[in-house]
Amino acid sequence: MKRIQTNAELIGTLKTLPLEHQHCLAKRFIASVIHLTSNPRLLRLVELLDKPECSEEDARTAHAIAQSVYVETGPGSDIAELKFDCQATHFIAQAVLACSAAYGKTPPPLLAYKVANYCRMAQTCAGMSKGEEAPDFTEAETEYNRIVGEQIDILNDYLGAE
Repeated sequence: MKRIQTNAELIGTLKTLPLEHQHCLAKRFIASVIHLTSNPRLLRLVELLDKPECSEEDARTAHAIAQSVYVETGPGSDIAELKFDCQATHFIAQAVLACSAAYGKTPPPLLAYKVANYCRMAQTCAGMSKGEEAPDFTEAETEYNRIVGEQIDILNDYLGAE
């Protein structure tokens, strides 16, 4: 198979994959950003992400854990004190929610791409540091482009592209 090189090719390829492949890729995308969180509950999901297949019970467990972390790390009503590392954890939880919610149900279109985008947001948030009065966005574009490239590599590896 021809190597995928662009985000548009990634999307086009993901559109052709059946649900079980979308789940496998979604789990790999999440695994590639799980290091961005120090939340011990999300870190428990590493084992589930490493499994080749998840049972419905595994999916329910992951969903429950991610739901509690998602609520806990949401910006709430006071966005003035937004902590970007906390938001990275929030987006990782959202990625797990998207992936685990599809088990046993009709998946959303492009499940893996939806998860990939949450992972991109997690990486972007983790790449921002708090400046004097505002966040420092100087590395955000670089980090975003890096994670897109990493996701393309994950897909190429998964498909055995040459």
